[in-house]
Amino acid sequence: MASPTIVAGVRRSLATHPPYSELDDDALDFVARSVELAYFARGERIVGPSDGPPGSCWIVRQGLVEGRRPGRPDEPAAATLTPGDTFPVGALLAERAVVSEYWAVGDVFCWTLSKADFDTLIGRSPAFLDFCKRRMGALLDLSNRALQASYAQQATQWRSLATPLGDLLRRAPVTVPADMPLRAVFERMEQERVGSVIVDDARGIFTRQDVIGRVALPGVSLDAPISTVMTAPVLALDARATIAEAMLLMAERTIRHVPVRRDGVLAGVVTERDLFVLQRQSLRGIGEAIGAAGSTRALAQAAADIREWSSTLVAQGVAAAFVTRLISRLNDQVTQRAITLACADHGPLLDRACWLALGSEGREEQTIATDQDNGLVLDDRVDDATRARIRAFGEAVNASLDACGYPLCRGGIMAGNPAWCLPYGEWEALFEGWIDRGDPQSLLAANVFFDFRALAGDTALAARLREQVTRRAAANPRFLKQMSDNARRNGPPSSWTGGLLGHLFAQEATQIDLKLHGTAPFVDAARLLALAHGVPATGTAERLQALAESGTLPAGETRAWIEAFQFLQSLRLRVQHQPHNAVANPNLLDTRTLSALDRRILKEAFRQARTLQQRLALDWPG
Repeated sequence: MASPTIVAGVRRSLATHPPYSELDDDALDFVARSVELAYFARGERIVGPSDGPPGSCWIVRQGLVEGRRPGRPDEPAAATLTPGDTFPVGALLAERAVVSEYWAVGDVFCWTLSKADFDTLIGRSPAFLDFCKRRMGALLDLSNRALQASYAQQATQWRSLATPLGDLLRRAPVTVPADMPLRAVFERMEQERVGSVIVDDARGIFTRQDVIGRVALPGVSLDAPISTVMTAPVLALDARATIAEAMLLMAERTIRHVPVRRDGVLAGVVTERDLFVLQRQSLRGIGEAIGAAGSTRALAQAAADIREWSSTLVAQGVAAAFVTRLISRLNDQVTQRAITLACADHGPLLDRACWLALGSEGREEQTIATDQDNGLVLDDRVDDATRARIRAFGEAVNASLDACGYPLCRGGIMAGNPAWCLPYGEWEALFEGWIDRGDPQSLLAANVFFDFRALAGDTALAARLREQVTRRAAANPRFLKQMSDNARRNGPPSSWTGGLLGHLFAQEATQIDLKLHGTAPFVDAARLLALAHGVPATGTAERLQALAESGTLPAGETRAWIEAFQFLQSLRLRVQHQPHNAVANPNLLDTRTLSALDRRILKEAFRQARTLQQRLALDWPG
């Protein structure tokens, strides 16, 4: 039995690393008493597939361990493990052999915990079990808690975005019949001290904000029934829907009240105030400012408010998936308003055309540092004169968006460019050519154009184009193989080991492009897999989730890939919101600014990127 002094030293050392930092005292003491120290010389093999199910797990105490796929010496390491890392967790849980061979890089010291003690620890520590089952998610939880705690003194108070709306309901909804006179409705609202009433069983809704615009200014008689001025149809959500879903709905439709149903029955109403309190701007306020903007100058101010407001979300540790989608939806509204303003000068031209959002906007994954990627698909019957007018209209919208802080695309991928303002037939031919050729230029185009989404106009044109593109890509295995090869070229930086040894590497090793080497591998892989399996979704997480739900991808691995992608997105947002951020590359991260926990998670995110790329290599070998 180890001496108390040694046990205390082991305990202190383990407690600096997740998940051991989250264990209760008894569980941590158990680990400290049970482990033995093992030494592995440089180049020594620790465990591999031929050893069968491992009889113990290893916790790296000092040095580096690399996991490599057997027989693939030219591939980057599947995993690079640094002090605090535990391996091979998956093999121990499944009682199977490891997939990779683990080798010592230099002199390595590991604590060894027997399989029996590993199983005992899982049984007595929920925190350790949770970490083993969802390593990426458990680390993200710790990171989010740390980030939120650092901003706990700020005045903005946030509820958890995962809170079900049913938890917010404090009273039954106030309902009135459709034929009730307005005078009686107002008296009821005053008596009940509510800002809204539901008409019948959510047939309509009427709020205090409607009084001026729908009753007072038009001079509607107070004897008129409420049905003449109510808003219909009503946008309702289920009680199991989350605060995040309600906020997205409010942002998209610029509303303040959302009726909530429980088991199909109207249960209450949640308001914008129920969801959050912001220091300077409200969600509806931004939406109303966009909708009311009568000039590009006013629209630019609303766009600036989006960026300022999103920084509050980032500061509070709000999930990146929600922030990027909210930014994208508000940016959608800015674009739609710019389109409306341009139509005032150029005429209503989108009844026979569709405005396409491309790239990150098409995926609803925009960060604050985003340029324009858009196009116009026209009805084939549009004549040359109308086509010229639509192109001029596109140029006007592009210029307006540029003034609003969305720079012109340096590659010229914009609706005002004649190359991307085309009839449907020419768009179809373009996609067919890219798919049939599969050359580097075609693959580069795929990274932007294959994520298109309809934003305004005749959306049926985009829906028909999506169907044709998906069908044709899935039927061309050569193109899918070329996309796979291309998707595997931009992987995580092979020389980076999680930042823990950053001072031992050259200066450039601490600078990481979070877009090129971080999120791009996930985006490219999800796009390829979606095309190959006929998934119409455009968002990266949505594509991966749909593939998991169909059984194409394993659920556990997919969840880890999505969590890794979202963590990298959150880092991009945090970097871009820093006041000293370099304008030349807003996605450049100096890893020395990260906490030890975030460096650990970044290393795990890179490991997940490699496993996803290895999945592509298995699906499209050669």
